[in-house]
Amino acid sequence: MAEQRNNHKKQETELTYYLEDRPGILNGSVAAAGHLTAIVASILTAPLLICGVLNLGATETRYILSASLIVSGIATFIQVYRIGYLGCGMIAVQGTSFAFVGPLAYLAPLYVNEISATLFLGKILGTCAVCGFVIMIASFFLDKLRAVITPTVAGTAIMLLGITLLQSALKNFSFALEGADTPMFFIVGSEAAVTLLTIAVLSRLRKSLIRVACIPLGLAAGCFTALVFGDLNLSLNDPRESIFVITPMNFSLGFDFLLMLLLLPIFLVSLTESIGDITATSMVSGEPISGPRYLERLQGGIRADGFNTVLASVFGTFPNTTFSQNNAVIKITGIASRQVGIILAIMLVALGSMPQISHLFTLIPAGVLNSATGFLFSLIAYTGLQIILQNNHGKSIDVLLISCFSAFALSGLINYAPLLSDSLPQYASIVLGFPVATGTCLAILLDYKLRPQKPSQ
Repeated sequence: MAEQRNNHKKQETELTYYLEDRPGILNGSVAAAGHLTAIVASILTAPLLICGVLNLGATETRYILSASLIVSGIATFIQVYRIGYLGCGMIAVQGTSFAFVGPLAYLAPLYVNEISATLFLGKILGTCAVCGFVIMIASFFLDKLRAVITPTVAGTAIMLLGITLLQSALKNFSFALEGADTPMFFIVGSEAAVTLLTIAVLSRLRKSLIRVACIPLGLAAGCFTALVFGDLNLSLNDPRESIFVITPMNFSLGFDFLLMLLLLPIFLVSLTESIGDITATSMVSGEPISGPRYLERLQGGIRADGFNTVLASVFGTFPNTTFSQNNAVIKITGIASRQVGIILAIMLVALGSMPQISHLFTLIPAGVLNSATGFLFSLIAYTGLQIILQNNHGKSIDVLLISCFSAFALSGLINYAPLLSDSLPQYASIVLGFPVATGTCLAILLDYKLRPQKPSQ
């Protein structure tokens, strides 16, 4: 039996370099560059979208983008190197999650008339830091948490997130077209078409680093199209500094209970995604996916997720989570060495220290950015559906359909029926109007009631 497991492990991994092997600086740098290409666009796009919904200025946006890269590098180092009880000790790359774009886009209009954008940003960062501590505590109770946030619940929540994010991307794209004259309408449409076509074609390629890097390559193709049509000005607000230096407490941290109420479910769902990502990393790295060693890695990885979110808040950027793209890179390159993860962390810090990188990202035209993110958000929704189908317990589809329909119906009533929303307390009205929060809570209740109960011993 043990021999069968070992043979299965070899067939699954087919690695050239295992976890503790050292491929050397040259091979390690090439592999790290593959990882960097796969995730750099995702690391920067999520905070760029959040900065947009918060109406932050160019200076604050550039700071947050550069800080996101540097914090991702530091956070990845903590995950890979494993400092004490923090980290999983594998190539688990950290970055800002798209999961937080939706709730912050929903909440921003509620605060924009009350407080300044930077003050609201401080409340977001401080609240996320508190949620990061909650995730660190939750790492000690993963079994109990997984009994509540089941694959059915996680899949439903992820699909709800994907749909709400896709709605936001489509709305932003319509704003880009609104009021445009005929030539500009054609230009924006062409940018979006080239971006989507490039991503769609490259994403169909198999066993290739090009497929993993389809998003940054799609953005590059869209930006080149914009440059040809004169819709991309590379000299606009060029940063004066030559090196970016990250600053702790660059924004004053605050706390908001309503923010926590809406963000905490997202953190918990993100935690379950990280469990899946770390499990997949263990599998492709030739490590066990059960037993004490696996549990130790898993708890260390989740704990690091929470700690790195606190670290991100202190340095003025948004919550960090474990990315999944890098598992594909490990599989493609056959290199699972931790040395590659360390080199990648150094590359991320070096890239974040170049202010020109964040400056270039702020120049991406709306047609390019919203079409690329729309594709990503569609994938998020599809991922949620896949999780449901792969873990179907007979009633999973019922949970998904009832939760999604009820959440969006309730959101429509709250947002478009003033008599109903005015009759509710403000907090209740806001929470009930956000479909991800209500849909996730409903999915937890339905899943508990509908899933088959294990027979008592």
